[in-house]
Amino acid sequence: MTVVESAQRFGAAERTRRTRRWAVLAALVVLLGVGAWVVWFSPLLTVREVRVLGAVEVSADSVRSAAAVPVGIPLARVDSAGIVERVGALPRVASVEVRRGWPDVLVVVVTERVPLAVTREGTAYTYLDATGARFGTLNAVPRGLPLVTAASDPALTAALGVCAALPGTLVPRVSTVTARTRDDVVLTLSDGTAVQWGGPDDSAHKAAVLLALLKVGARSYDVSAPDLPTTRGTGAARP
Repeated sequence: MTVVESAQRFGAAERTRRTRRWAVLAALVVLLGVGAWVVWFSPLLTVREVRVLGAVEVSADSVRSAAAVPVGIPLARVDSAGIVERVGALPRVASVEVRRGWPDVLVVVVTERVPLAVTREGTAYTYLDATGARFGTLNAVPRGLPLVTAASDPALTAALGVCAALPGTLVPRVSTVTARTRDDVVLTLSDGTAVQWGGPDDSAHKAAVLLALLKVGARSYDVSAPDLPTTRGTGAARP
């Protein structure tokens, strides 16, 4: 085989390899284009169901209505941020997550607000969660939740901080929580006993001290300085 023949064969083989590479590249481009069309524009992967998870007090229908997912929209083109914003505007909803369940299910996961206390709202009452968000309308204060009254937003934050720190054994005994300032929180127990709490700091320690002092049977307690608590009107010991 001459040098010329070898060069010709090498050139032909190189052209064949180049043609194959271009053919593979073109096929990949076509496949990617078809895949993009299927995902973003075709009716094959459109939303056929909006599934709601985590809704208990909020109805699933109200979540779907707020989500307002267009019928037949491709799953990939769903505006997740818009759904989070709209569903998150429901008063009872604390947070929202949107998931895509391929090929045709959109999942909306809601986390509801947990009532921590109630406060007066005009002539009625409303729930408060740990963040101070208000939701729901009540005609009366439900059992197991204290009625909070606060003179300002910082005072409300302090009162809710105290409520959140109360142990389960003490919560049912607390009737009201009043906060004139951040450092002037007062609890009133269901029997009318007053507890000067002070600020929300060191609330776990204050709660432990109060539970021990409640056995004394006093008319009022001051645990604002939990290492030096005081009582007034000491009477018969309580169980």
